[in-house]
Amino acid sequence: MQFILWITVVAAVYIASWYWVVSVALSWYARSWTRLLPALVGAGVGAWIMGAGFAFPLSPLAPVAVLALSGALSRRVGGRPGGAVARKRRKEVEQDVALHLALISGCVLFSLPFVWMILTSFKPDDQIFSNPTSLPSVWMFSNYPKTLEFLETSLGRIRTYHGGLFVFNTLYVTALSLTGVLFSSSMVAYSFARLRWPGRDALFMILLGTMMLPQAVTMIPTFLIFRQLGWIDTLRPLWVGGLFGGAFNIFLLRQFYLTIPNDLEDAAKIDGCSYFTIYWRVMLPLIKPALAALAIMHFMATWNDFMGPLIYISSPKLMTGSYALQLFKSANSGEWALLLCAATLWTLPVVLLFFFTQRYFIQGITLTGIKG
Repeated sequence: MQFILWITVVAAVYIASWYWVVSVALSWYARSWTRLLPALVGAGVGAWIMGAGFAFPLSPLAPVAVLALSGALSRRVGGRPGGAVARKRRKEVEQDVALHLALISGCVLFSLPFVWMILTSFKPDDQIFSNPTSLPSVWMFSNYPKTLEFLETSLGRIRTYHGGLFVFNTLYVTALSLTGVLFSSSMVAYSFARLRWPGRDALFMILLGTMMLPQAVTMIPTFLIFRQLGWIDTLRPLWVGGLFGGAFNIFLLRQFYLTIPNDLEDAAKIDGCSYFTIYWRVMLPLIKPALAALAIMHFMATWNDFMGPLIYISSPKLMTGSYALQLFKSANSGEWALLLCAATLWTLPVVLLFFFTQRYFIQGITLTGIKG
C-alpha cells in the first residue's frame, strides 16, 4: 500500500508540474500577466503548504493539487489562445516541457551519489552511519584540511606535498598520454579515411577486430613486454601506449574524416601540398569537435585509471591519484568523512572539465558519421 501511495504521489507531481510549467510558459509567450499571476500565487501557496506540513493522510498531494489548480486557472483566465499558430506553439511547449522534466529527473537521479558524497564529506563521523541521508547536523569544514594533512602523512616515507605529488604524477601521465593519443590516432585515421594503399580495408577490419579482445587477454603480454624493456616501476607504461592510438579512437576520427568534402583535399593538392601538410593544415582544424570529444574521454579514463598504476607502480613517489586514494583508504579505513573528502577533491576536476567542455563533447559525438 505504501508503494502504491508513493507511485501515485510521484505521478501526480509530474502531471501537476508539467501542467503548471506549460501554463506559465504560454502566459509568458502571450505576455499576459493576468494569466501568469494565478500560477505564481498557486506556486507560493503550494510551497507554504509544504513548509507548514499539514497533517492529514494525503498531505503530499495537497501542494500538488494547488499547483495543478493554479495552472488550470491561469490557462482559463483571459480565454484560451486560438488560431493555428497558437495551437502549434502550445503543442511545442507541451512537448518541450515533458522532455525537460524527464531530463531534469534523470539529471537529479544520476547526480544523487555525487551530491551525497559531497554532503557526507562535511558530516561528523557519528552521523555518517546513524543518519546517512540527512544534511550535516554540524558542517565540518575542517575535514578538508585534515584530509590534506592525512595525505601528507599517509605514506610516511616520502613527502607528498599534501597530495600534490600524486596530482603531478597524474597530470604528467595524462598530458603525455593525451598528446600521444591525439597525434597518433588522428594520423592513422587520416590514412584509413583519405589515402589509398594496398590492404587498407583489410587492415582496418583487423583493427576493428581488436576491439573485441578483453583487456584481461592483453594484460599479461603487455606486462611482459614492459618488463623486458625494464620499464616496470616507472611511469612509462602508463603513457607510452597512447603513442599507438587505439582502435576506438582511430575509428571515431576516421568516421569524422569521412564527413569532410573531397574538394578541400583536391584544392590543397593543386596548391602543391604534401599529404602531411594536408593532414596538418587542412584536416586537423576541421576535426576539432571530434578531437575535443576524444580528448575529454581519454582524459577522464587516464585520470581515473587504477589498474595501470596497480600493475606497474610500486614506489610511493610514482603513485598516481587513483592508486594513492586506495592506499589512503587502506591506511585510514575508519575515517570515512576524510576518505570522502579525498574522493571529492579527486573527482571535482573531472566534473568541472566535463561541465565546461560538454558542448564540444556532444558536438563531436553527434557529428561523427554524418556525411554531406
